[in-house]
Amino acid sequence: MYVVYWVLALLAQAIGLALLMLAHRDDLRLIGMIAFTGLICARALSTAGLLSLCGEDRPAAFTMAIVGVWFTAVIFSRIAGFDSVANVASFYVAAFAISIYGFYFMVRNVHSLRVHFRRSLMAVFAFEALTCLALLSAYNMQNSPPSLGSATTSIALITGFVLFSLKGFLAVWLTVERLERDLRDLAFSDPLTNVLNRRGVIDEIEKMSHRSAKTDLFAFFSLDLDNFKSINDAHGHSAGDRALVNFTHVVRQCLRERDIFGRTGGEEFAIFTRVTDRKTAGQIAERIRSSLEATPFREDGRELRMTVSIGVTLMRGRIGDIESMLTEADRALYKAKGDGRNRIVFYDGPAQPLAEAAEHEVALAV
Repeated sequence: MYVVYWVLALLAQAIGLALLMLAHRDDLRLIGMIAFTGLICARALSTAGLLSLCGEDRPAAFTMAIVGVWFTAVIFSRIAGFDSVANVASFYVAAFAISIYGFYFMVRNVHSLRVHFRRSLMAVFAFEALTCLALLSAYNMQNSPPSLGSATTSIALITGFVLFSLKGFLAVWLTVERLERDLRDLAFSDPLTNVLNRRGVIDEIEKMSHRSAKTDLFAFFSLDLDNFKSINDAHGHSAGDRALVNFTHVVRQCLRERDIFGRTGGEEFAIFTRVTDRKTAGQIAERIRSSLEATPFREDGRELRMTVSIGVTLMRGRIGDIESMLTEADRALYKAKGDGRNRIVFYDGPAQPLAEAAEHEVALAV
């Protein structure tokens, strides 16, 4: 959408500048009005396209409103007797409205962009507003009528080109950043449940670990839905998919925003969070287990209840070996499964011989 608006803006800019060169030959000043209409359309279109990248859902309406402001300002300027500067004055009134709306949009949509993008856009719109006021004052103070050869017009053309280019640069920068974010989402998120995948979980754990202190205590939860295969067998895989989505919804309500949560396998999930002690980790796990047990899942007009087994391991400081942490939580999970499911088990060291643990894992897989 932005590319379409940008191409239209370039065309409007070219037409406006070309007609502006011919405006002095027109006694009716109709060519001048059309020229400035093209120029204000160019500013409105470039800004509308840029704002559409930031969440503006009505860029076409915004463009038409700005053109309406321009025509209204022209009419009032001519009625007031400012015939020679009516086009110029009206252009900067409309351009000022563009910059004010852009700045207002950035203020209202503070969560839609990263801080550096928001600040850069706000700075551009603020600079554009101040430039419009300055040039409007300069044209009003000069003794001669506006002309292409005046110093004020040269400054106006240069600042207009700079602003036009800045908006284009910011749009490209924002587009590239959005594409990188989308690619990252594809690589690190699960498309069904919209949570992190295994790779994303490990990546986020590494980031959190690097930012942690040596005294920080972390809990890693390995979760596995009990008897999930029976849902697929009885109601189909689409029902199983909806059950997984329902499960992630329940878990998210039990976690904080900064906690790491992801899907590591078919019906296997993982949580990584900072805790104060073992009791806190147990309370988090129990909140998830009891919430899921108390939340029915409707399928084919029937209420299905799901349960989850949870294995928990605790580690302090920076996590050096993530794979060993995953293995410890999995061993606790296998024990929870073997003890009857729908329960929480903490990893307290390698209590089982390796051969016995291997046989247990094979049995669970079968």
